[in-house]
Amino acid sequence: MKTKYLLSAIAFAVAATASTASMAQVKIGANPTTITPGANLDVEGASSAHAVVMQSGAVGINTIAPQAWLDVRGTTKILAGPGTQSGDIWTGTSNIDGMQVYATGADLWVGIQRRGGAPLHLAKPSGTIENSFAIFTVDGVPASVGSIRYNGAAGVVYMTTSDQRLKENIHTTKFGLEALKAVRVYDYNFKADSKKTLSTGVLAQELHKVYPQAVSVGGADAKANPWQVDYSKLVPMLVKSVQELNEKVEALESQKAQLSAELKHKEASYSELNNRISQLERLLSGVENTKSVSR
Repeated sequence: MKTKYLLSAIAFAVAATASTASMAQVKIGANPTTITPGANLDVEGASSAHAVVMQSGAVGINTIAPQAWLDVRGTTKILAGPGTQSGDIWTGTSNIDGMQVYATGADLWVGIQRRGGAPLHLAKPSGTIENSFAIFTVDGVPASVGSIRYNGAAGVVYMTTSDQRLKENIHTTKFGLEALKAVRVYDYNFKADSKKTLSTGVLAQELHKVYPQAVSVGGADAKANPWQVDYSKLVPMLVKSVQELNEKVEALESQKAQLSAELKHKEASYSELNNRISQLERLLSGVENTKSVSR
């Protein structure tokens, strides 16, 4: 009802503006003769909340000084169906699919609920000249944390900032093959999965004892604040383990080559010894034949 009332008021303001050569001004609500400066339409609600249409064309909801063509202050919903909403989009319990921008005080976050298909689509047209899908920023520095990018050959790639110039206290890691051997891998299914789908992975609490860098510690309530694992953080330890295994393989290959050379040397010595024995046997045989003839 409030939405219809606001739209009717906006339509009235537009009609009034079109009917005169000068800008018409309309105020609805308390103090009907006092209108927000620069506004064609000012709808005043409870607690001095305002919805304004400025002469510039900007629309402000819950603000009398919009800083964009549409400036909304406070929680905003876009719902996919009629009726009264129950449940929460943020937790996926809403009876109506939709999107909600939660704005409370200085905090803001976005929730999207959709029963069919992915709730968020990021798309680029063919012939795009910039390959970023998402850029993660901290303290106003673009891509300071990482990004999600499109690569024509590899599809979507997930990038984490790893610039040497941003790092200090650099030294060879102690997490390698021995640490990897201590990581236990299990087959399991999640309790909430009615299909009992087989999964393979680690247990966060166990991994934290071995390699805490890959674990986000949770709280007392496993459903509300579970322990979590970033499997990508295991890659450096895997790389170090492969390097250590490669060193062992190279050492074994060197030993094998050395043993092979020693074996060839011994085989040559045995062959020479056999030749000498054969010569000696022939000499002895000749001596025996000479003795037999003399008799």
